[in-house]
Amino acid sequence: MTKPKNFDDHASFSAPIEDLQVRIAFLDDLVEQLNQQLAIQTREIADLKKQMQLLYQRVEASDLSDGIAPFDPMSNKPPHY
Repeated sequence: MTKPKNFDDHASFSAPIEDLQVRIAFLDDLVEQLNQQLAIQTREIADLKKQMQLLYQRVEASDLSDGIAPFDPMSNKPPHY
């Protein structure tokens, strides 16, 4: 009668261990997926920063005063006045 009790003890210990192993495997996979996604987003952010710098350089380099006429509120009244 001692053997079935030991067998039951072994089965009762192995079930939680197997559950933990499954959870660890799942978490390892999840961490790897998150790491890959983080790497992708880091590259995208770096690319977006470069694009923003180029846009800022273009805006600073362009001379906007040529394309915009000066506004005189006394002579340039909107049509509804």
